Amino acid sequence: MVEKPKKQITLDDAYNLVTPSDSRELYAQWASTYDKTFIEDNKYVYPAKIAEVLAKHMPADGSFNVIDIGCGTGAVGEEIARTRPQSVTDGVDISPEMLSVAASKKREDGDTVYEKLYEADLTSTIHFAHDHYDYFVSAGTFTIGHLGARELINAISVCKTGSTIVAGVNQQHWQETDFASTIADAVNSKIITQPQFEQVDIYAEGSPHFGDKARIVIFKKI
Repeated sequence: MVEKPKKQITLDDAYNLVTPSDSRELYAQWASTYDKTFIEDNKYVYPAKIAEVLAKHMPADGSFNVIDIGCGTGAVGEEIARTRPQSVTDGVDISPEMLSVAASKKREDGDTVYEKLYEADLTSTIHFAHDHYDYFVSAGTFTIGHLGARELINAISVCKTGSTIVAGVNQQHWQETDFASTIADAVNSKIITQPQFEQVDIYAEGSPHFGDKARIVIFKKI
């Protein structure tokens, strides 16, 4: 009997996730092919775009601790290693299989892209760090089927007072959920500063998903 080929995982599968267990299961299957079948085939430029925004808010002549939230296979970390090579980047993700791929990524000098990698479910209490990081960056995690606004505010507990948060939020996800009100509440509660916003493309022209946008939210932790 001929074995049927496995169904290729798509963006729709990622958007249809409901629980942390769903995420672990999907990304366990996807990790080994993710860079090719998602990042490359879909012209996924989001990691480069958010790294460019981060670089605007990070001095080029200093070494800083950066946490990449939902780092996946390490695409954002690779971009930070190019734009701000003096900084030290750690990553966190719910999927050990995705983290295994991220651990294999190398900088131009041969060192690993990430100094430390943590497996964590960010819908639960965060244990891996507290008041530690100078910069927080995320692309592709605050999106449909993944994390929401409350998880974003909770996650900044890993950052120092005065740290800079550069968090990408899928524009549709922003519009359809409570991001605006939760961010406003955090400002009013003096948890964060009044945010700045930038809009970027998630995919390059020629991608089947070209036209999808992300709202990048930039603020400081008070």
